Amino acid sequence: MKIDILFLDTDLKGSENFINDSSLFEEYCITHSFEGKANQIIVMPSSYSKKENRTYLVGIGEIEDNQELYELGINIGSKIKEDVEVNFLNIDINIIPIIDGILYAQYKFNDYKSNDDLAINKITFNNEDTTENNIKQSSIFWVRNQINTPALDKSPEEFIEKVNNLVESSDVNVEVFDQKWLEENNFGGVLGVAKGSDRAPYLVVGKYNEKAKYQIALIGKGVLFDSGGYSLKSPVGMETMKTDMSGAASAWGVINLVARTNQDIGLTVYTPIVENMVSGSAIRPGDVLKARNGKTIEVLNTDAEGRLIMADALAFAAESNPDLICDIATLTGASYVALGLDVGAVFSNNKDVESKFIEAAKKTYEDFHSLPLYSKYRKLIDSDLADMKNTGGRFGGAITAALLLQEFIGDNKWMHLDIAGPARSDNRKGATGFGVLSLYEYFKSLS
Repeated sequence: MKIDILFLDTDLKGSENFINDSSLFEEYCITHSFEGKANQIIVMPSSYSKKENRTYLVGIGEIEDNQELYELGINIGSKIKEDVEVNFLNIDINIIPIIDGILYAQYKFNDYKSNDDLAINKITFNNEDTTENNIKQSSIFWVRNQINTPALDKSPEEFIEKVNNLVESSDVNVEVFDQKWLEENNFGGVLGVAKGSDRAPYLVVGKYNEKAKYQIALIGKGVLFDSGGYSLKSPVGMETMKTDMSGAASAWGVINLVARTNQDIGLTVYTPIVENMVSGSAIRPGDVLKARNGKTIEVLNTDAEGRLIMADALAFAAESNPDLICDIATLTGASYVALGLDVGAVFSNNKDVESKFIEAAKKTYEDFHSLPLYSKYRKLIDSDLADMKNTGGRFGGAITAALLLQEFIGDNKWMHLDIAGPARSDNRKGATGFGVLSLYEYFKSLS
């Protein structure tokens, strides 16, 4: 089906170019209380249109901000219930955020509903080049699907299969390292967290453009389910823990985007994949783990497990001395206590990296805010028994977690994204794919 989308301000100027009868159009708008105000949307019958297409009348009012345009696109897209070809009419605004909003609004995750349509509406735009937008949509939807999949159907092997399917036919080379390799290579954090699960751990690595001048390492936290271990979560706290691998899914979404748009950078993704479960073999509070770089961590809280597996992956990535190390993780509840459910936390040991990332994120529909690597809090993770402990107490929890990660990056430039709030916000349906677009835009700026 073909539809037209006619953008109108409160003066309704421009409508005369696309309608048959101005008096009938005016009467139709009055009847439906359409005044061209921001986010007003009504559907006009095809008989009113000069092209005889179904027409969406969309009010833009005083909208100028890209975030508002994106939200407008979401509203338009939510009204599209079938495959359509879209023509934009009377355009005097930045159309790209609206296109993205329309595309992302098509997301469905109905795999477990017996009576629902699983097909995602296919939207084509006749007067716009949306090649990059479509690649973004595909990557974001893949990320959301992995995060939304229940843990029962998300074993490490199944996740790895989905990763291979995602990057198939791209220039990404996937390497999978199993438990034996992890044992031989001193990944004590990954192995320790995985001890309680019957499902074996893996490290999954993706490499793109290894010969590029600028090389980036991206680490994503891949806890496929987090029970909290012996520091057991509450039943309510456990309800969303199938999403604790949002960082890993996002990292693969980013490398897929970078590869399929042929960016002139090198990117290597490292995703440690584990479950944090309770059993007779699970680690206990008070146990000590030795990470890849030889540093030891006293585990006082088995629910602070993400930093344990990230420590190994960061140390391993640092050995290659990339130009930049980034990591992304649903790491701490403290980050969304500080910033709420819609804002991601940024930590970096380099102010230029931090500021340029936040600037790049402004090109997307994601919000990030910097938090300090406050060095005086490093003493909060001092341990009498080991080099450090895995929790610094109740206060400043996002900062002390970041300070622990910093122990494993060597002398490299580094940025840490804590997306615990916006990856799975209560005010959205399911996973968001938060962080993928911001990292992509930032990496593009480095190419």
